[in-house]
Amino acid sequence: MTARATFLAAALAVLGCSELGRHTTVSPEEYAAYRRFRLAENVGGKLGAGYDYVSRWARGSYEKEVRSYLARTEPDTLGRVWNDAQGLEGFLRVVPHGKYADRAATRLVELELAAEYRARTEHSFDAKIEAMQSRLAAADAGRRRLVSQLVSWVKHVAAVRSWGKRTSELDSDMIFAYRLSEPAARCDDDRCVKTVVVSYAIPEGKVQSPREAVFDVGLELSNGGVVSAYVTGPDLFSRLGEAVTLSAVSPTDALARAEAIGQATQVLALAIEPNFPSSRCAVQAVSPVVLERHCDGVSFRAISALSLEEEDRIVVVPDPAPVSAAPATAPPSPAPAGPQAPTVTPAR
Repeated sequence: MTARATFLAAALAVLGCSELGRHTTVSPEEYAAYRRFRLAENVGGKLGAGYDYVSRWARGSYEKEVRSYLARTEPDTLGRVWNDAQGLEGFLRVVPHGKYADRAATRLVELELAAEYRARTEHSFDAKIEAMQSRLAAADAGRRRLVSQLVSWVKHVAAVRSWGKRTSELDSDMIFAYRLSEPAARCDDDRCVKTVVVSYAIPEGKVQSPREAVFDVGLELSNGGVVSAYVTGPDLFSRLGEAVTLSAVSPTDALARAEAIGQATQVLALAIEPNFPSSRCAVQAVSPVVLERHCDGVSFRAISALSLEEEDRIVVVPDPAPVSAAPATAPPSPAPAGPQAPTVTPAR
């Protein structure tokens, strides 16, 4: 059997005898292209094969059939992938020179530009969120640092018991924190002072307002010996209160300051409890004192400033030694020494 006879037999098997007349007038190449169109397994393959056929056989035997399919199917396929970049890319791969190829390419560029814009916007948004989270974390760390450092120093001064002794005889933890850690305390004949500065932020509306808490940790000296310990700073209780409650406190807002002092007092009470347990050391505080404890010969007072020119302060001092009271009446003086009078015995 010749090659042409073999081809005709295959054509009969695929298309049936009714097509035989038309098939005998086409070349094997044209029919092979048409056959790929007819037997394509999916729409994309059929579109690609259809455009391949019409581009090679503009007046072919199956041109009308193929063009009719392309006219129906191509716009419908493009509509289904109109908002899908990957679908448009697939469409352009199978019909790169189709009737709707330019429209598909333009739409693909639009989607790619939109995706790039979204990516940039999302990146910018993520960067803003990351920066905001970083600022919040820094602000939270600053507030925690303020509370931690102030509580730590209050504990140190509340634990001082080496009254009248030199600073070198303080508790070892106090010596390290006070004299060896930066910034080191400065001492002269009358006192030692260590200045602590803590930066933090407090939320006000949509922003984090920067704050700076400054306080001194001091030791008063007499003849080289410690006679009192203190912590003092401007708006010290307000700074501590707002760091705990995350609520900004203005020094001119009396109500907000009172609430902040209340919060600060609770924190201070917890800090000194080991050295001044409330069960046996608590004393009713009288303004401007907001917290007072006395026991074991030592007194602790937290004193609120009464004006903007004053500072809040915490003072720890030894209680004065009790003075013995003088007796109400003096005992009779003993009789002066000398010859005693003779004893007279009454007559019986």
